[in-house]
Amino acid sequence: MGGDNLFRVLIATAKAKVTPFVTKVKLWTSWNFIRTRLISSIRDFFISLLDVKPRHKKDYYEVFGWLVSKRLAVAVVVAVGVFSLYYLFSVQSVLFSVETEGIKTYSYNSLMLRFTKGKVRIRGASGYLAYEGEVADGSVTGYGTLYNPDGVVVYQGSFDRNKYQGKGTRYYDDGTMMYVGDFHQNLFDGNGKLYRPNGSLEYEGEFSRGQKEGQGKLYDSGSNLIYTGGFGQDELLYSDLLGKKISEIPSIYEGRRTLYEGSRDFVVVLEDIQAMYLGKEEENTLDGERVVERVIVLKDFFGSGGHALTAIEELRSFFGEEDYEGNSQVNLPEAVALNRMTSAEGSFRKKAEIELSAEFDDYYLVEGFDETCTVYLYSFHKENLIYHFICQDKEDTFLFYSIEKADGGDE
Repeated sequence: MGGDNLFRVLIATAKAKVTPFVTKVKLWTSWNFIRTRLISSIRDFFISLLDVKPRHKKDYYEVFGWLVSKRLAVAVVVAVGVFSLYYLFSVQSVLFSVETEGIKTYSYNSLMLRFTKGKVRIRGASGYLAYEGEVADGSVTGYGTLYNPDGVVVYQGSFDRNKYQGKGTRYYDDGTMMYVGDFHQNLFDGNGKLYRPNGSLEYEGEFSRGQKEGQGKLYDSGSNLIYTGGFGQDELLYSDLLGKKISEIPSIYEGRRTLYEGSRDFVVVLEDIQAMYLGKEEENTLDGERVVERVIVLKDFFGSGGHALTAIEELRSFFGEEDYEGNSQVNLPEAVALNRMTSAEGSFRKKAEIELSAEFDDYYLVEGFDETCTVYLYSFHKENLIYHFICQDKEDTFLFYSIEKADGGDE
């Protein structure tokens, strides 16, 4: 028992000697202690530096006849330097780039990025990967991929000075392809394919300034070809059908159609492009083949430059003053259009009764129609074409419109 007591005394004595040293080591190596000493040293340094009271003439600089304290000058220089370093390192992060897989990564506002050329990665303000690709002359130029904050590809292709330029692919926010083809200054321009949000092909052909412009092909929601022809200001040029021989129409329009045949003429509804045309015998041709004399557009707006014109005043602003306005009795195409448009949801009340002697899914034999039914008509003349807008009442919005050639339909 005496030996055990002696051993405990020795252990306690050793602990008493070692404990203060261990405590000091723990203190000196703790972050709080280091930070406190560092801040205290920096504070003492600046207090000493800012002690600008001169004690001798040698403590001054003479600048343009003025005496400037050397300590004050050094303090200002150090302060500017510290602020500059803080700005460069903490705000701009311009002196560092992280290299991953051999590709340097920069912040979007990095000054060093302005002097970099080649393939890089650029992070957005919140830190997400915004771009991966080529840069030059301080801008995104070359081939690359642009991402949104969710990591979804927004655009992939050629850039020129931070804009889509050349060949590329644009995507919807969920990553579905929107457009593939030519770009100019961020806009669809040239040849390309436009897709709907559900992924189906909508249009293939020429574009200008972000709009369908020129020759192209239109597809239905199942990516089936329905129309081949001209487009202008993002709208199908229905007037291109005027003067076409009836035998030519199947090569232009391949969608669903419905035929209304009367005793003297007939009407074909082109279901997938919301239009219909009137056919009649062409007296000036040897074969007597019928041609498209008039096209009726089954829309209650007139598309122009991406705008939908619906009111008569808007039409006057576009066409100028009308050539004619007044009540008009309906003909067979207008009677068919009235019945089709009033069957849809809307406030148009007029309807022309049509008497049918035969009726099938896509063919109707017309025995007669109510020729006493009247509508209010506004007619405008523009570029050798006459536009008739059919309204319910004067100064009302129109329900549909028709197009015909001003010279009677000759080529």
